Amino acid sequence: MSKVIAIGQACLDILHEEGKGVTSFVGGRIANMAVMLSRKGVEVEYVSECAVDGVGDMIVKHFADNGVGTKSIDRYTEGLSQVSMIFRNAQGNERFSQYVKYPDTRFDVLWPTIEENDIVVFGSFFSIEENVRRPLTELLAYAIERKAIIVYLPGFQPELCSRITRVMPYIVENLEVADIVIARESDMKKIYNQSDASQCFNNNIRFYTDNFLYEDSRGNATLFARNYSQTFASRREKPKAKLLWDAAMVAGFISGMISGGITRQGLSQISAEAWSRVMKETTEFYDNLQY
Repeated sequence: MSKVIAIGQACLDILHEEGKGVTSFVGGRIANMAVMLSRKGVEVEYVSECAVDGVGDMIVKHFADNGVGTKSIDRYTEGLSQVSMIFRNAQGNERFSQYVKYPDTRFDVLWPTIEENDIVVFGSFFSIEENVRRPLTELLAYAIERKAIIVYLPGFQPELCSRITRVMPYIVENLEVADIVIARESDMKKIYNQSDASQCFNNNIRFYTDNFLYEDSRGNATLFARNYSQTFASRREKPKAKLLWDAAMVAGFISGMISGGITRQGLSQISAEAWSRVMKETTEFYDNLQY
């Protein structure tokens, strides 16, 4: 069975609601996806970085306690682990502040073992940070050489990147290596100022890959593939824990790919029936999410 290599930030989120601290948890869509897949029995290795400090210990322990491999998490000694503050108002709108001290040398990770048809998931702000680009692109090139399936999740909080033009070349580079792109409506608005699923695919993604999974603000999922497109409606109302829902959609899709035995070589030849089975598992995964 294919294993999953998840490349993303390792951070601790602290949630405040209406000015009061509520809870803390290991944050990030890719991190939560990794834990969800591991709990389902998928072999997952997490590739990231955090300091040798109390926050870093909490993060690594969370992954280890949930069965996610941690040997490829770089524990740097000169700096502090990332802490993200989330401020949520009564309407559910959120603002973010980030606190971290990185060393001069970034992302000095032990490369994971990658085999043919393993699934490599990367993206979010971590994938467009200038100081991470060189080692990240080298790792992705190795994954491509090993014939892994590359899944890219564009997106970031606007507080972390005020000028999209500065990072757009990195987003394009990420799209160029992707076999599959999974994006939320909010991602497409920030990057391309578009929110219609078909327009986003035809105008911005199709040039790079035929395979695009789009999640709208209501949790409905639209899959575009070669000679195939279909929208799958969510059966539940928009949850308060939107991050977990986003992560569950990615985890469900990856789980469906593994269950369906999808290979990199066969991506362009998948039948409509096979994609429908993948999407059935995707929607069931996040519709049945408990939180």
